[in-house]
Amino acid sequence: MSHTHRRDGHGRRRGGPDQARGRPRGVWGAALALACAAALTACGPDGGDADAAGAASDAPTSPAATPTGTGTPAEPAPSSPPPASAAPSASAKPGGIARCETDGLALSLVANGQEMNSKYFDLRLTNTGSEPCDLLGHPGVSLLDAGGKRVGEPATRSQYGTGDGGAVRLRPGQAAHATVKTAGEGVTDGRCWPEAATLLVYPPGSRQTVTTADLAGLKVCGDSFQVGPVGDRAP
Repeated sequence: MSHTHRRDGHGRRRGGPDQARGRPRGVWGAALALACAAALTACGPDGGDADAAGAASDAPTSPAATPTGTGTPAEPAPSSPPPASAAPSASAKPGGIARCETDGLALSLVANGQEMNSKYFDLRLTNTGSEPCDLLGHPGVSLLDAGGKRVGEPATRSQYGTGDGGAVRLRPGQAAHATVKTAGEGVTDGRCWPEAATLLVYPPGSRQTVTTADLAGLKVCGDSFQVGPVGDRAP
């Protein structure tokens, strides 16, 4: 007796290859579900792989270099100032004329007469250098004894003399002048400081000194010792 098998509309037998081979689809589905469950257990919160992944995500990462338009890394911004040699000199002034320094100045003192019970002296600072230089303001003036100790007090500033407070430009060989003034010995009843051996001068704006042992007869009396600003001519 023959059996006739029914076919679907495409001419295939009902049931897939698994049914033909005796392997129902349900078995494969169950096996796949068990495998996924095992994988989730291994990668879950208690698994070592999950801990490692979490640690890796918490670790700091260095930023990637940002490429420039040409495909090369951008140059870092400078972190240090330009070298000191690029800075202008502290003694330089606009116009390129520097302040006169002590190593280019010679000091001298010249008696300039007596008037109205006062004695006057011309303090001269001569430019011995090869370049012009400027002086501006009052010099600092003191007297020293033979042992190098100061006699009396430094000279106080006055406005007496030919200087008007402006800068004096000295060409090589030229001198700036400041007037030193003291009281005449005859009007002070002989109240005078001990005789000095050296005149010590700080040129305007300088922390260095120039000296001379030629005091031109300067003797301070009546505690009156004054110096005016530098000017471009003798008083």
